[in-house]
Amino acid sequence: MDCCLELLKDGLKKLSGVVLGYLWENMVYMYKFKENLDLLKKALDELIAERNTVLVRVEAGMLKGGQQLPTVEAWLSQVQTIVTNTNQLIDEASSQDGSAQDGSSQGASAQGASSQDASSRNASAQDASAQGASAQGASSQDASSQDASSQGASSQGASSQDASSQGASSQDAFSQDASSQSASSQGASSQDASSVHQRLSTFGCWSFNCNLGEEVFRKLIEVKSLSGKNFKEVTEQAPPPVVEKRYCQQTFGLDITLENTWESLMKNRKLGIYGMGGIGKTTLLTLINNKFVDVKKDFDVVIWVKVTKDADDNGKIEVVIKKIQDTIGERLHLYDEIWSKCSQIKKASDIGRVLREMKPRFVLLLDDLWEEVDLEVIGIPLEGNEYKIVFTTRFVDVCGRMGANENVEVQWLAANDALDLFMQNATCRGTLNCDLLDIAKEIAAKCYGLPLALKVIGKTMASRTTVDQWRRALATLESYPSEWNVVTDIFQVLKLSFDYLENKGAKLCFQYCALFPKAYYIKRDELVEYWIGEGILSERGGRQRAISRGYDIIDTLVEASLLYKDGDSGKKVHMHDMIREMALWIVSTSKDGEKYVVQAGAGISELPNFSDWTTVTKISLMNNQIEGITDDPKLPHPDLLKTLFLQNNKLVDIVGRFFKDLSTLVVLDISCNLGITELPEISMLVALRYLSLLETRIKDLPQGLGKLINLIHLDLESTPNLGSISLISGLIKLQVIRFYGSAAALDISLLEKLESLKDLERLTVTVREIKVLEEFLRCKRLAERTQGLYLVELQVSFAEIFGALDSLCSLGIINCLIIESDTEWEVKIRHQSPTPSNQRSPSNTWFENLSVVALSLCEGVRDLTWLIYAANLESLSITLSPNLEELISETKAVGVRVEPFQKLQVLRLEYLDALKSIYWSPLSFLMLHRVNIKNCPNLHKLPLNSTSVGRIDDLLIEVDDRWFEEAEWESKAIEERFRSVIRTVYTV
Repeated sequence: MDCCLELLKDGLKKLSGVVLGYLWENMVYMYKFKENLDLLKKALDELIAERNTVLVRVEAGMLKGGQQLPTVEAWLSQVQTIVTNTNQLIDEASSQDGSAQDGSSQGASAQGASSQDASSRNASAQDASAQGASAQGASSQDASSQDASSQGASSQGASSQDASSQGASSQDAFSQDASSQSASSQGASSQDASSVHQRLSTFGCWSFNCNLGEEVFRKLIEVKSLSGKNFKEVTEQAPPPVVEKRYCQQTFGLDITLENTWESLMKNRKLGIYGMGGIGKTTLLTLINNKFVDVKKDFDVVIWVKVTKDADDNGKIEVVIKKIQDTIGERLHLYDEIWSKCSQIKKASDIGRVLREMKPRFVLLLDDLWEEVDLEVIGIPLEGNEYKIVFTTRFVDVCGRMGANENVEVQWLAANDALDLFMQNATCRGTLNCDLLDIAKEIAAKCYGLPLALKVIGKTMASRTTVDQWRRALATLESYPSEWNVVTDIFQVLKLSFDYLENKGAKLCFQYCALFPKAYYIKRDELVEYWIGEGILSERGGRQRAISRGYDIIDTLVEASLLYKDGDSGKKVHMHDMIREMALWIVSTSKDGEKYVVQAGAGISELPNFSDWTTVTKISLMNNQIEGITDDPKLPHPDLLKTLFLQNNKLVDIVGRFFKDLSTLVVLDISCNLGITELPEISMLVALRYLSLLETRIKDLPQGLGKLINLIHLDLESTPNLGSISLISGLIKLQVIRFYGSAAALDISLLEKLESLKDLERLTVTVREIKVLEEFLRCKRLAERTQGLYLVELQVSFAEIFGALDSLCSLGIINCLIIESDTEWEVKIRHQSPTPSNQRSPSNTWFENLSVVALSLCEGVRDLTWLIYAANLESLSITLSPNLEELISETKAVGVRVEPFQKLQVLRLEYLDALKSIYWSPLSFLMLHRVNIKNCPNLHKLPLNSTSVGRIDDLLIEVDDRWFEEAEWESKAIEERFRSVIRTVYTV
């Protein structure tokens, strides 16, 4: 029994120590609860402020291209979590702190009663204090000076005794404790019931608040542990993304071009995109860049380099290469202050190493190249198969020199797409009334499909809201576009291509093209003749050299997207309307003395009223309705005029005084004025070098023509009333004379005069006598220079004609008897062909320069099989030849592996009663765009199939109603294909 009591006493003693320790610790938490709560709030505010500072630094670093350090990212995540949890704890603790204030008086009474009992039972328990638990909790005073401290807790109160006499009174303590428990159970009934319930409630609140106090204390430690990090760096340099997506406004009319370009790029390694300034090349390249976002897993890096020619470049390729290398270096994170000062070779080595070893699947996008750059000098490795290179340029020849696998030309926008782009930038879609919408369409049309103009002018119109404002803008754009500052800004962009032209002559030739009407197709040969006549192209070194130089200039202007070749033969060029306006603006602002008056195609009926004619150097009034230049006191006196274009008007009379004041005139073109039958004396035009009277009805050459000793070019073609051209004998400098299709025919006397012209290089003639023809063909020098031959009422043999006329371009045969026997044909074939007759190949071409053939009233001809060798034939007209049965005879052409008419553009067949066949099988007709068939009753089938004619939308077939009803087709599908381009012309 004693043993058990001893064990019980030891257990109680140890238990008492643990319980007292636990109670002491919780009383400390309770005592410092409010203080710790305030400290926690302050620490949290400081942590949040520190976090916000770090976030600002992170954002600043990321704006510079950096990325967040992993340690900083983890810390911010921890802070975010603890801020959320701590705010919840503070809210909960603040709520408990407020509710505890209400029960403080009741807890204090219970504590007082318990303390009195404890002190009466154990007066020796000095410095010890016992406190009953309440909803607030309690804290005991420091008892570190005592050997032991005990705390008891119950719903009725607790008593504590001093443990200093612990060894002597352990028995008493046990007995007291036991009796205390018995007394507690009995004493409860002797106390007020409400007091018992209060004590029990107080113990539960005390226990809860002890836990909350501990949680506040521990959270304070945790918050402080996250504070004061003092990060030196919060971001690091981010690895370059595969693709940097670029902003691009909504586009119009580029979808198909983008699709085709992307498809081509996926098949090729190097692609060139070219077009005039402001046409949308950069926009297309931007769309390509952004499409790589969808396939970025297939590539290592997409690099965009804006090359753009700057005024500071001074034309030095080294400057361009440095610019490209530095941009690539920045993209690959090679660039820094030290690297920027490295040599070109060192930079190339570094770029090549990264792209070859680390990023072999690279894409290089070069925007706005102005000249060829050596990619290997830059450091671009070209030995792999996974890279892609795309560049944009204004110059198609740059595409060739850069070795592009394929070239993509960006075309101007169609009318609907142009209007959409204009409206997008005018920011008024859906808000325009009918009047404004109509004006908007006209303004958009004046931008000529050029995206740059549509955007700039559209944005300008966004601030204009009234019909009157829009009408004034349209009027300015139509009449005086250069007076509108926004248009001048557009011209400045376009002018960069002009400024890039190195040769002054090329610049003058370009400006000259602005004399022609808008959208006017200029024959390349005629344009060069104008330039030579003007003196822009010098004849030093010979006329042929000047012509070659002219062709080179045209090619240069085409390559610079300042001119465009027609899509068929390339023998015509035209100027984009906005480029034309820019050219006129350049002239108007230049200080070289040039001043143009250009109202070509303006619909005017009289000479324009210009304030100062004395300063004008060039006037173009072609393609108008001007009927006459009368003797008017107000008649202009242009003292410096060198060029006058009056062609294609309705001129009838030109007053003599008009020419008296034009002594400086160099080029005069009054062609295509069918009302002109005579001209006044022109002997005063002493500087004249170029004169065209083409397609006029003059009866005689104007008086004084023979005195124009500087004249080098005289065009008298298609002058059906002209009687004689004998006055040319005095034109000792004449280089070109044309009278193809003129009533004035070649005779022996004229032939002798032509032979005497030592500088004569080109001529076209009309021949009406067989003896003259024979004599002419014997004159080798003239025959070799003949480009046009017009035969009337002769008996001719092809063998005789074409044996001597290798340079022949145009052939007219009117009312002639053509002699061509089968024997003669075979002899000619054997003579010309080095291969057996049944294996004649396309390389055995004859008449290679022949482009125009007109045959009429030739009763004896049955076929024109010789045309199979006219590989460059563009126009063929056959009329009123009743015995013609087939164009190409299958019998005569057997074994000839040449497909005829591949460059034919115009085919005219009229009044051919016996014609049954054009060709025995379908032909490709790659360039055909106009067919006229009239009164050919036996021609029921055209040599067409499902692949004939490349661009069928450009084709027009005009037939009479009877032919249409009797036409035969190889299939219904072919008939349907061509039905949409057939127009019926009713005949009597």
